[in-house]
Amino acid sequence: MIKRAYKKVRSKVDKELVRHFVLYGFIGATSATIDFLVFYLLVDYLHFYTQLGNVISINCGIATSFLLNRNFNFKTKDNTLKRFFSFYSVGILGLLISAGILFVGDDVFKFNPLYVKLFSIFIVAGIQFVLNKLVTFKKVWE
Repeated sequence: MIKRAYKKVRSKVDKELVRHFVLYGFIGATSATIDFLVFYLLVDYLHFYTQLGNVISINCGIATSFLLNRNFNFKTKDNTLKRFFSFYSVGILGLLISAGILFVGDDVFKFNPLYVKLFSIFIVAGIQFVLNKLVTFKKVWE
């Protein structure tokens, strides 16, 4: 009996985790698209310095992602300010990782910055999902 109850709870947890991950991926793709389009506009059309364009575009992506994840994915509307600062901290970590990847790819190896940026988005997104799931949008804040 305990084994059956455990399997039922485990199944529910697994389904919820998968739902969060899929929705996080969709929201992340939306936010990453905004990030990438802003970056493209700033760097290719307005000729911003690559790193400055990256900072601005990532901030647009972070704000979009927080609002969508808060309201539609994790549905946690309590402690908004605390959660935002946690989410933003994770975003800044992502910015630092992205900046490092851009520096190496663009400044050191002279790859096209748009391709390097696209590559960095996938690396950063995986790291940020884990941190946001475990820290920012956990159910209970103490």
